[in-house]
Amino acid sequence: MLVLLEAQEGNWDEIDLMVRAFQDATQALRYADVPVIVAPAGLTIGGGCEIALHGDRLQAAAESYIGLVEAGVGLIPAGGGTKEMLARSVSGLPRSSADVLPFVQQVFETIGFAKTSTSALDARRLGFVADVDRVTMNRERLMSDAKALALERAREGYQRPARRTIPVGGDSVLAALKLGIHLAWRGGRISDHDAVVGRALAFVLAGGALPQAATVGEQHLLDLEREAFLKLCGERKTLERIQYTLKTGKTLRN
Repeated sequence: MLVLLEAQEGNWDEIDLMVRAFQDATQALRYADVPVIVAPAGLTIGGGCEIALHGDRLQAAAESYIGLVEAGVGLIPAGGGTKEMLARSVSGLPRSSADVLPFVQQVFETIGFAKTSTSALDARRLGFVADVDRVTMNRERLMSDAKALALERAREGYQRPARRTIPVGGDSVLAALKLGIHLAWRGGRISDHDAVVGRALAFVLAGGALPQAATVGEQHLLDLEREAFLKLCGERKTLERIQYTLKTGKTLRN
């Protein structure tokens, strides 16, 4: 609601400030001096998912329905979610001569189609829960399990992670993603505005306007996220989607 009101008034600086503050918060979770354990349960979507992605570890309830659903309201995740999903997908790749497209494509589909897990185990398949994260079957034990994990990480001599550089594909990946968007639009599988959102997401996942594959810092991707979010807030159809979802709780495919 706040984003909608500010966008309708054209208060772009206020929206930029909100997004920056949220990005700073999620980055603070990731690079905290103490191990941050995030314990999601039930519906964990949008900003809640972005918080979950940035903890040191997850202790997730088995019945956790996790997803980045911003595309459904005509936006992209801009609290670090897009950056983090990309970083996770390419984390095991060698820094040179690796084809990042298949991994970026998977992230693009997960975010672009607003996929939400049916359980914590399904969230692992989608990339929201990492292999090192844990699952609690009995929700009543969730907080005690999370506290135990925090103490365990501290005893192990936790040190905050180093700042990362992330491999991106540049123009070649962007062209491939845009071709896929165009074919889906021509085939009637996505709407005009879905294509607009998809191209904005593709630009971020490709690392921006880069002539070739490169490695970039996290802040570079965070800036791209924020710029894409602000641009989409200026789209009439995005505001229509937000308004419709706030009124009905459903998604408008305009």
